[in-house]
Formats: sequence, C-alpha cells, structure tokens
Amino acid sequence: MNDKEQISIKNKDNYIVITINDEEFSPELIHHNLQSIITEINTDKNIWVVGFDLTNVKQILNLDSRELIDNFSLTNLIINIKKPVIGLINGDVSNRLLELTLPMDYRIAGVNSFFRMSQMYDYNMQFDGATRLLPRIIGLNQAKQMIMFGKTYDSKAALKIGLINELVEDSNLNLTLDEKLLNLSKNSPLAMQFTKNAINFNLSTNTMQGMNSENDLYSILLNSHDRKQSINAFKNRKKRKPYLGE
Repeated sequence: MNDKEQISIKNKDNYIVITINDEEFSPELIHHNLQSIITEINTDKNIWVVGFDLTNVKQILNLDSRELIDNFSLTNLIINIKKPVIGLINGDVSNRLLELTLPMDYRIAGVNSFFRMSQMYDYNMQFDGATRLLPRIIGLNQAKQMIMFGKTYDSKAALKIGLINELVEDSNLNLTLDEKLLNLSKNSPLAMQFTKNAINFNLSTNTMQGMNSENDLYSILLNSHDRKQSINAFKNRKKRKPYLGE
C-alpha cells in the first residue's frame, strides 16, 4: 500500500494502522482513498487486525445531498471491514467524527476527551448510522440523551456507559493502540473474523438464525487448517503461527 496525502499507513506484523491526517475534511474527499485501502485490507491475508488513528481529526463535515450520502458513507466503509477494528480518538469527539467510530470494534480515548452529538442544535440530524448504532452501544435512553438533547459525556462517563472501551493518558495513546493490535494479531485470523461476523449478524437477526449462523461458522472453523495446526502445536508444545486461510 502507498501512503496517501490525507492518509498515512503503518504496516506491522499482521496488523495495520491507518492515520487520517486532515484536521477537517468532507467524506467525499477521502472516500475513494479509504475505500481502496479497505478493499486491500479485506483481501490481504497478512493483515489480521486494523487500527484507525483519528487523533488528528477535529471535524468531519456534513454531506448536503442524498446522492452524496448514498455514495460517500464512511460508516459503511468501516462496517465492511472483515477484520477486527480498533479506533484511537482524543479531544472533542463530536457529531460525524463520533459517528465514524461507532462501527469499530474497540475504541480507545484520551482521558481528557469528551463526546457529544449536537446536530439538532444546527437544525440538522445524524445521517450515517448513529441512530441505529448508538442505541445498541450505550442503550436507548443514553442514546436519546446524546442525539435528541445534545448531552455531552466526559471521558469517564463515556467509559462508564460503554461508548468507549478504554481510557489512556495522551502520551500513551499510540503505544496502547499498538499493544492492543499486537495482542489481537496473535490470535487465529479465521476465528477473529468469524467471531466478529457472528456478533454483528446476531444484532440484526432473530435468536435462532443467529445461533444457526454461529454454528455454521464454528463448523467451518473446526475443519480449517488453522485449527489443525493449533491442535498439533498444542500436542507438540510448539509455538505455531495461525494459518492465513484456506
């Protein structure tokens, strides 16, 4: 992958960190570059987990037509990443920037961050998934307080309600992101992808369909080369490197 002007990329062993460098941008200006990167992530068997460093971003501008919304959804790009995704955020995480983090699997924030959605005060509203994703993350009542009443949460309150997963001192943000990505990259890539798939599918289906999907994925994993290597490694007490896929 080549670095883009707006986006810089750091490749490590089995994981990647994508940094968005612009402090302010409109989604259509970054969508194509980000889409090409995500397409490569989904097909690259050497990338098992993904990190997004959004600490430079101060604001993501609104889109002003239905055509732009349909064609340049950043939330849809994140949702379509098959690998586990960890987001790094800091400072004023509001409106579209907060909306972008919601489909990520794990969110790390600086201790002095605060979180809000104030579009209604600008005679506007969310349009890229917040009304669907936020209630599932923090619950219906808390989501309505944020979206309808513009309630602001500081970092400690955001951690308590589950809006973020971890608080870190500013000086340790990037180190913590690397540690989390490295920790995940030691797991089976197939097991991680299947687990993420099962969890996300269960959010949008009934219990029986969700259980059937989980069982199907587990059955595929049982017969994977990855699991066979794990069993052999355990028997021989040797370290093994997870298989990249059939």
